[in-house]
Amino acid sequence: MSEAERPDSLAAYTLVLLLRGERCLLLRRAEHRARFPGQWTGLGGRVEPHELERLRAAALRELGEEAGIQAEQVRNLALRRVLLHARPGGPLTLLLYFTGELPGEDELVPFPASSPEGELCWVRAGELEQLDLVDNARLVLPLLLEDARRDPEGHEPVKLGALRYSPEGAIEAITWA
Repeated sequence: MSEAERPDSLAAYTLVLLLRGERCLLLRRAEHRARFPGQWTGLGGRVEPHELERLRAAALRELGEEAGIQAEQVRNLALRRVLLHARPGGPLTLLLYFTGELPGEDELVPFPASSPEGELCWVRAGELEQLDLVDNARLVLPLLLEDARRDPEGHEPVKLGALRYSPEGAIEAITWA
């Protein structure tokens, strides 16, 4: 890797897998988005520099911005996994993966079905494999589902991982500590 390709900045992003029963709320990214157009992922976005000491607040802010979901509507919001990676030519990136629950069974769409970010949709956990998920989401979302089933309130320690890319930019492996 040349010096110009080495990361020279740090970016942090939240991703929330919001659960309701056997369904999870996902975002199908709008086709006009520069990164991962048309692919599915959880809700989230960039952690602002002033939020680095309040990561949970950053995740809740993103839920509000992307889906109109307010902090008091979410139960058991827990940071489950942190993944460090550097895509070739990109910044050193921290992905902060949260799970949370949206109580209630009657109404599965208590917010607009779309946003400027894309289309919001409740998806059955068993349907994840059939979706065109963002590459890292494909590997991490099933682990988050397992984490939430095993420890609904989020008492387990946060799991740290490092993601390795091939020179072509494809994911080679994630190593969890």
